[in-house]
Amino acid sequence: MRFRTILAAVALALVPGSISAQGPQVRLFRTWLPPDVTVVDGFFRVDGDLLGTGAQCAYVATLAVRDSTGATLVHNEWTGQCPPPRDGEAQAALETFQFAVKPAAYTVEVSVRPEGHTQLKRTTTVRVSSLPKTAVSDLVLGARTGWIGDVDSTAAWTLRRGDLGVQVMSETVVAESAPNLAYYVELYPENHGGRIDGRVMGAIRRADGRIVHEVVLQRLDGVAVSFPVAGNLSLEGLAPGDYRFETRIEMGDTTITRAESFRMVSAALAAGPRGGWFAALTESQLRDLFAPVVVLLDSRDRSRYERLAPEGKRRFLAEFFGVEPTPPGASKPPNVLDEYLERVRVVSERFGEKAGRAAWETDRGRVYLLRGEPTSRFQRPVSRDGSSPYEIWYYTIASGYTYLFVDETRLGDYRLIFSTDPLQATLPDWDRRVGADAIDDLIRLGVRIRPPGQ
Repeated sequence: MRFRTILAAVALALVPGSISAQGPQVRLFRTWLPPDVTVVDGFFRVDGDLLGTGAQCAYVATLAVRDSTGATLVHNEWTGQCPPPRDGEAQAALETFQFAVKPAAYTVEVSVRPEGHTQLKRTTTVRVSSLPKTAVSDLVLGARTGWIGDVDSTAAWTLRRGDLGVQVMSETVVAESAPNLAYYVELYPENHGGRIDGRVMGAIRRADGRIVHEVVLQRLDGVAVSFPVAGNLSLEGLAPGDYRFETRIEMGDTTITRAESFRMVSAALAAGPRGGWFAALTESQLRDLFAPVVVLLDSRDRSRYERLAPEGKRRFLAEFFGVEPTPPGASKPPNVLDEYLERVRVVSERFGEKAGRAAWETDRGRVYLLRGEPTSRFQRPVSRDGSSPYEIWYYTIASGYTYLFVDETRLGDYRLIFSTDPLQATLPDWDRRVGADAIDDLIRLGVRIRPPGQ
């Protein structure tokens, strides 16, 4: 794995918090100005699914900033033009704004709607506090940072600080084909005794917290004026996934940490498939085979996937799985996509019910997609105590995950009412909805059952 750091440092003064919502994705980025003013730079994405692709396509954006009493301090409205479509898909647009506030808490409301369609307005509301009078600003990440005046620079800088520019996105995503991560953080010696000695460290952490790379970003030797630490870090060789970039400002016995999330994606998602297995899927195959993939996604990726056009879904899936199906007769073992497709086949065959839902939307189908074939499976279509039919699935995961499904309708519609899986909900009255046989079976599996009434 190769990492490379290119450092740039200038003396100037002024910059985060990433916040997502159901409306436009908003990112706020705070800096400090003497004597005690916070400058807030904002970036928000106008999703392509809200926009059209025609030459006359436009949208209206509104910004409102209110104080704790509800009084409106800023109210701006402007019109933006839709970006040109790519591969027939509407593309997201990026908008920016800036305001300055005194020490207090504030509410920022951002709304976007297609021009002429007030009923399609989407709104995001976030809260932001003024930046404390600290020695360090927030951290901002982007695609690139550099000198605005460079003659060979063609970058559209979304954040400008004196002669320095940063390409900031609403969500920091780095592609393997262009593996560069830009960072920017400011130091304020006047808030730390008038002088800063020490160093600024940079670290990349995986989602589990483990550091996969660490580097000295800047050595500090008697810094006495407002001072930005900025640069471009090469992520060549970093595997696709979710990470956090952390800056640690070490000043003697004081350490201040700032961190921001970013995502590394493969070239397949960044460029879009021009061939290969996913690109060849028809829309019918895409729907039948991969509608169930939402079961495997977290809420952010699920919302993102469901909004994508077919071509976008193909790119997403190519990135998510990272492989293509193993050819028939190949000697190598099944990969993650092979396993997924096999689970979809099994779910379709076994768990179709009469409740008007697809097989993968049933509780048993959903759990099978997540966990695969149970280690042990108890089926009780008829119990001695006359209670509803039930099934118990047991997996040797962690200390053992157990799932109890009950057919209370007696029409083949099995519902998950109890589980030791922390990601699954257990009904509060589950033990009163089953008979003694089910309780006994759970106890034989080693499940600790609370006494009635507790």
